[in-house]
Amino acid sequence: MLDFYLIKDSQPTQSEITDLEYLGGIREALFSQLQTEGIIEPRFDFYSDFRWGSEMAARMLVTLQKRLPCAPQQMECKSFIALLHKAVGANGGLLAVGD
Repeated sequence: MLDFYLIKDSQPTQSEITDLEYLGGIREALFSQLQTEGIIEPRFDFYSDFRWGSEMAARMLVTLQKRLPCAPQQMECKSFIALLHKAVGANGGLLAVGD
């Protein structure tokens, strides 16, 4: 599972996870699907920690809302859209933590 936490652009990446709001997570299958579709850039690794700023989160949200997800991943994709929506609504980005 790749877990996502809300983080403001002004917060350092080294912020304690316990100080950040947990928004949800996605499995590797959805992550890979989104990379194949060009929504998640290939430079991001499912098993690594990384950060998406507020602009990137907003761009991904718009892109995902314009397309229909594949049926097997539809529910998880809707959850991912919901966590992106929370981040964008809070004017924040996402800190991803891979297991």
